[in-house]
Amino acid sequence: MADERRMTTDRFFGGVDGRLSNLQAMLRYVHAEEPDQRDLWVWLQSNTAARSDSTIEMYLQFVRAIDLLDRHGDIYTSTTHGKAFAETGDPQLIFTALTEHVKGFETILLAIDNGARTKEEIQQHLRRMYPDYSLPTSIVGRHLEWLRAVGAVEKHDEIYLLTGFRQTEARKLDLDQWLDSDSETSGVDTPSLQPGSSEEPTDLASLRKQAERDATDSISSGKQRTTTEYDRSDAIRKYVKRRANGVCEGCSDPAPFTSRTGKPYLQAHHIHEVAGGGPDSPETVIALCPNCHFRVHHGHDGAVYNRELAHQLASIEEVPIEKILVTE
Repeated sequence: MADERRMTTDRFFGGVDGRLSNLQAMLRYVHAEEPDQRDLWVWLQSNTAARSDSTIEMYLQFVRAIDLLDRHGDIYTSTTHGKAFAETGDPQLIFTALTEHVKGFETILLAIDNGARTKEEIQQHLRRMYPDYSLPTSIVGRHLEWLRAVGAVEKHDEIYLLTGFRQTEARKLDLDQWLDSDSETSGVDTPSLQPGSSEEPTDLASLRKQAERDATDSISSGKQRTTTEYDRSDAIRKYVKRRANGVCEGCSDPAPFTSRTGKPYLQAHHIHEVAGGGPDSPETVIALCPNCHFRVHHGHDGAVYNRELAHQLASIEEVPIEKILVTE
């Protein structure tokens, strides 16, 4: 199936740091007032750094292109996705909108995960993946700005590193949820299968055996990197998601959406922070929806909720809770 997504992005007012807050405020205004073009222009000029009519038009066209804003004649309205972001401010919604409507975001994440650190190195990966486009650094730069705005990438001097959404520790993102392994990863280095294996196992029992083989008492950090990244087991992550079977193991709700690869979107959460040397094993990793994952890392009751998840995991894996909490 042809990839009909656009290749280019445009910015929005507020730079990297203020972009999402300005976008949320505008979508709130649009949802509440359903303004005509004149009123929306006036609002943007009064509430953001917007000055040029041509810039306003260009930015709004892009917001419409990623299905956050709609226009009926002279009247602007918010889409379902736009209303959801206006109400929650959840950056995951913007990330999803970007990846669904613009090419290249997944490729950039995969490139960084595989060692590309500068804009030029990332550009080389994009050109390899999309040979029909010239892809100047300006396009790469705007993609990276959006990834920084939603909290997926951090910039240190001229070096780009992956992060978890809104986390201070650099974390590898769950890239395979956003990548189509048959069409998006050709030409990009990806982790190989276990030696002697001709194909990946798909049944839960086999995934469990691989996860047990990969289990470690503590996770080692990568070497010679500006920000620490941690070597998590791909087998354990795959087992945990298969174990969850499309249902969040925290709140028991179905995954909030299906990824472009057709898989329910869940994230692997380590009960013990890997930054503190926590273990990587089937008994210490739980599959969570984005809301539960955000709650445990950023909610006011995050620590309490994490302990509840430990008890939930003990029940799922049928192990004593002491085995999970032993490192505390």
